[in-house]
Amino acid sequence: MAEINIVIATHGNFGIELLNSAEMIIGKTDNVYNVSLEPGMSFENFTSIAQKLLDSLSGPILTLVDLFGGTPSNVMTFLSRKRSQKIIAGVNLPMFIDLYLKLSNNEVFDINKLTEGYLQIYRRSIMLTNKEGNDINI
Repeated sequence: MAEINIVIATHGNFGIELLNSAEMIIGKTDNVYNVSLEPGMSFENFTSIAQKLLDSLSGPILTLVDLFGGTPSNVMTFLSRKRSQKIIAGVNLPMFIDLYLKLSNNEVFDINKLTEGYLQIYRRSIMLTNKEGNDINI
C-alpha cells in the first residue's frame, strides 16, 4: 500500500463502525487510524488526542471527517496548519472503500491526485436507489 496514512475523525463511534463495516467487505486494513469525539469530551481533550495520533504518524496524511464544521472537522483543520495533511468532510462507506482499494493497489501515490479522485467518488456515491435500482430483482 502507498504510504499515505488515513485518519478517520468522527463523532462517537461512527468512524470505528465505518472501518468495521469496510473490513467486512475488503478485509483487514493497514495505515488507517481512528480518533473519536466521545460524548462529554472537551474540545481541548479531543485536540490533544488527535495531536498525539498525528504526531505518531510519518508521511502524508489524509483525514476523513464526518461533518464539515463539527468538532472533528474543526480540530483536524486547525491541526493541519502544522503539517502536510488533507481533510475531506462527508466520509461514507463507498468512498472509504474506493479510496482504500486505490491505495492498496498502488493506483495513486500523490495525495493531491488522491484527494481529487476521492471528491469525484463522493459525487457518484449518492443516488436515489428507487430510480437507479429499478432492475433489481430479489
